[in-house]
Amino acid sequence: MKVMFVVLLLWGYGALATVQAAQPAQLEFCHEDENAYPWVFPSGKGADGLDIRLIRRLERELGISIKLHSLPWKRCLSHLQNGIVDGAFASSYKAERLTMGVYPTKANGELDGRLRIHISSYSLYTLLDSKLQWDGQTLAPLPGSISTQLGFSIADKLKKIGASVSEVKGPERALKDVLTGLSLGAALQTDRADFILGRDPLFKGKIKKHPIPLAEKNYYLMLSFDLVSNYPAYAQQIWQTLATQRDSQEMITISREFWQ
Repeated sequence: MKVMFVVLLLWGYGALATVQAAQPAQLEFCHEDENAYPWVFPSGKGADGLDIRLIRRLERELGISIKLHSLPWKRCLSHLQNGIVDGAFASSYKAERLTMGVYPTKANGELDGRLRIHISSYSLYTLLDSKLQWDGQTLAPLPGSISTQLGFSIADKLKKIGASVSEVKGPERALKDVLTGLSLGAALQTDRADFILGRDPLFKGKIKKHPIPLAEKNYYLMLSFDLVSNYPAYAQQIWQTLATQRDSQEMITISREFWQ
């Protein structure tokens, strides 16, 4: 009887160890190193923003250490693809990124928008007297190029509607191209561009935002192939916890700080 008890006790310890081993010791995520207000932006020696706050809540809820790396966006995605980091945020959907990491999906394989990290739009920015028009489907006239950020998904849409695209590093550079006449307009994430235009005297009163958004997209925390393969249930837990915390009353209260 004592022998059986010892065996069962040892089995119990083994089962507990198995459960505890079903998650990594820590997580490492990367994010863009440019100002992406209000989602991610430089602050002191690190970064702040709604996405950063949300990741810290995820860290607390899961009870796991999450190390964050601030990198140029294309390098961040490369690190994800090569398994150097466990996750990258915030990424909109691009088919080519399916070779870089894993988006949260439904049982049928479709993207699960409920598990996004946030929603954001792109808008068109031009000089005040620009003749360039966007009616929701067509950009015209187009005697020149549109600037956008290097590696950002809006470039694909612009090319599909016949625009020549100039990809540059950072939203400020794209807006400067508009000021200097290098580009007809800039296609930028609305929140970050509005933040710059409202605070930088270089652009104030010189550039306008067109009223119809170029696009509105869900943005996700992509996870690495290794993490999803080795810890499939834990990967789902990460996405589910992220969505729950995103819609929590505490995050709603925090978000008001950034939108004031």
